Amino acid sequence: MSEVVYLTIESSTPIRVDAISQAQPDWIHPHLIQSADPVKGRQFRVSSLVPKGACLLVDRPYAIIPVVDEPQSSDNLICSNPACNNRAVKHAERLSCPNVCIPDVAWCSRTCQDTDKLRHDFECSWLKRYASSIRAKRGEYDFGMLWVIVRLLATRRIEMCDSAPINSAIAPNCQQSIYGWQGIEALCGSSDTWSHDQVRSWTLLVKKYLQNGPVLPHGLPSERILHLICQEEANSFGLYPRETGFTSRPESLVDRGEQFAASVYPTAAIANHSCVPNIIHKPDELGRMVFRASRDILAGEECCISYFDLTRFTDLESRREHLRKSFKFVCQCERCIFDEPVKETDTWDAMPLMDGF
Repeated sequence: MSEVVYLTIESSTPIRVDAISQAQPDWIHPHLIQSADPVKGRQFRVSSLVPKGACLLVDRPYAIIPVVDEPQSSDNLICSNPACNNRAVKHAERLSCPNVCIPDVAWCSRTCQDTDKLRHDFECSWLKRYASSIRAKRGEYDFGMLWVIVRLLATRRIEMCDSAPINSAIAPNCQQSIYGWQGIEALCGSSDTWSHDQVRSWTLLVKKYLQNGPVLPHGLPSERILHLICQEEANSFGLYPRETGFTSRPESLVDRGEQFAASVYPTAAIANHSCVPNIIHKPDELGRMVFRASRDILAGEECCISYFDLTRFTDLESRREHLRKSFKFVCQCERCIFDEPVKETDTWDAMPLMDGF
C-alpha cells in the first residue's frame, strides 16, 4: 500500500476578497511544464524528478457553483464570493441575496457580500428569471451547467473591467500558463466532441436562456456561448471533500465523499486522465484545486489525474464506459491496456493431423 504525504499549502501572497479577475494559479511547481501531444493535445509533464508528496499546482477557480441538497439548511453551501469559497454554514452571519434570487446564493460574511456585489449583480437577474423554470423543466444537471456558464461570463466581465496589472509573484512559474479568460478560451472541447443530438439540445438552451441581452449582457454571439458549453462540459471539475486518484486502496475503502461544488480551472484542466494516475487532487478550503504527486514522477513523465473516483469504477468495462459516456474518449492508459482480454488467434502452431493417407 502506497503512502501519501500531505503538505500544508501557504499562499505566498494573501488572497484579497476582491481580487478575482486575473484568476491565475497561486502555485506551479518549477518542474511542471506544458507540452503538446498529437493525440491528447495539451498535457503536463515534469522536467526533472518530482518526489512523492510534492505539491505540483494550486489553481484558483475561474467559476464555481455550489452543489448541495436543501441549500437553506445545508452547512456545505459555499460562500458565493469566488475569492472566498469557504463554507457558509447555517448561522446568524450567513447572508442571502437581498433580491432573493435563489437560496443557493449565500455569503459567509458582510465583507464577502459587499465585495462580491459587482459579480453577483451580473447573475442575479438571470437567476431570478430562469432558475426555477430551468430546474422544473430541465433538472438540476442542466441548471448547474448553465449557471457555471453564467458565472464564467460574470468573471470575464469583471476581468475586462479590471485594469490592474497581473501580480506574477503569486505563481513564479505562471508565465508558462494561459490563465484568466484566455485560459478558458484555450480549453479543449468543441461541437465536434459531442453527438449531434447533444449539441442540438445545448443550442436550444443557449437560444432560450443564454442570449446576450438586458438579463445577461455578455456581448458574445450565440455560437461562442455554445462553444463555451462544449468546453465547460469537457473540463469542469466536481469538488469533493476527500482526494481523487488513489490507486492503492486501504482495506477499509473510503471514497471521495459527496460532491459539494462544481468548478472550472483554466490551468488544472490541462491535466489528462489515467486509471493509474501519478497525481491526486482535492480542493482546499478556498476552492483552489491542489495537485500532489502520489508517487515519484520521473523527468519527462506525463502528469495525469483520474477524472473519476477509482474506488467506484474498478473493472475495465465500467471505467471505459464511464469515460466514454462522460468524457467521450476510450481510455488507453497502461492499466486499461493491461486489463484488456487476450485475443484468441486462429493461427496454427503445427500442421493438423490428416487422416486417410
